Amino acid sequence: MKLIQVIELDGQPVAIAVAGRAIVDERVPASQLERVQAKALYALSIQAGELPGPYTDAGAEQHARDVATMQARRRRRQRRRGSHSRRRPHV
Repeated sequence: MKLIQVIELDGQPVAIAVAGRAIVDERVPASQLERVQAKALYALSIQAGELPGPYTDAGAEQHARDVATMQARRRRRQRRRGSHSRRRPHV
């Protein structure tokens, strides 16, 4: 198991995961930040023994897609709940 994991985005290093922390380059575009954070969380989870290793970029990308899917579902549920609470009662 690596003690330091370099996280890449499109072949470029953008973050590292080390000692239970992730450091993300401040130049990561906002549109890619969640993806990089999810990949770093994946690396940290492997380092902590919470997920089986080894870290691979393909595994990290799949984890990032899974996280994005879960977040999209959560946002849709929240919007549905919010829209129901704003409805006017039928008279």
